[in-house]
Amino acid sequence: MDITVIIPVKDRRDHIGKTLDSILKSGIAPKEVIIVDNESTDGTYQFCEQYIKNRPHTTLLRETFPGAAAARNKGLKSCKTEWVYFFDSDDTFDYNFMSTFHIANVEGYDMIAIPTRRVTKGKTSVRTYIPSEDPRVQILGDVLGTQNMLFRTDFLKSIGAWNIACRTWDDWELGLRVMLHQPKILWFKEKAFHEIITHENSVMGDNFSQNYKQLIRTLTAAINDLQSSILQPLSHYHAQHLACLYPHLNLLMYPLYLRTCILLGHMQNEKMTGKCLEFKMASKALTIFRNDNFTPTFSQKVVGNSLRIYTMLGGKNAWKIALKISQDKSSRRP
Repeated sequence: MDITVIIPVKDRRDHIGKTLDSILKSGIAPKEVIIVDNESTDGTYQFCEQYIKNRPHTTLLRETFPGAAAARNKGLKSCKTEWVYFFDSDDTFDYNFMSTFHIANVEGYDMIAIPTRRVTKGKTSVRTYIPSEDPRVQILGDVLGTQNMLFRTDFLKSIGAWNIACRTWDDWELGLRVMLHQPKILWFKEKAFHEIITHENSVMGDNFSQNYKQLIRTLTAAINDLQSSILQPLSHYHAQHLACLYPHLNLLMYPLYLRTCILLGHMQNEKMTGKCLEFKMASKALTIFRNDNFTPTFSQKVVGNSLRIYTMLGGKNAWKIALKISQDKSSRRP
């Protein structure tokens, strides 16, 4: 099983060396490692240039379009192996990762889902991992992140690769798109891999208010994903035939609406230039759901507002509550 590891990097001179060491010194090295610099200004490119000298099967590229998604796609275009894996530039690669999947029986699978470990302030925990192909679990639980997904290269290219319009939550959007395409997934459950580091300026940082516009752009992309997946393939049908598909769309749009309400709660809970984000500004995010295909009902608005307030007041795991609500008997697919 040949795997290429692709690493987007921007201004990570103090971290990228440790990450590359952990990959290249693992039990079995990847077939190829592709580093894609995304216009670094701190000497990261020059550091990587020196690092890869006399190290075969390592490549350094440059991508000028901003964002990790664009950098990953640049690396993907140069990928020649059957499988591709994306890794962040500030994390630690598991020594046994490659040896585990080098001998795995992956015949017929499009993707392997992998549990990972998150390290926050020195404390290690297993990142949320629910082996489920229900898109609602991805919408609310964010189960498939960057390092959770090992792709068959042709499959990833066939679904459009990374969405360069998404500057944050790009892995969440890709994970949702993966689910909507209904691939054959091997859910690995034996152990969690890697150390996904959360630190100041980490690529996994929250900063909801600071990233407000980018988050709304990604949520809008997710709406387009849902509509394209359910309605577009049958757009040539008569309107009365399409009408029967709207309940299916609603079952996925509703949890997406709830996720947006929870996001607003997080933004209101944060401090922004010394004060909380104005609700009038934050509530504009909900206007992305005012379209012909989905408008939340009164009861759905009540649930969404309750989750927003709960999160704003510091409540934890609102997504679990939202998932239970969206998966109850009245919300299941017809």
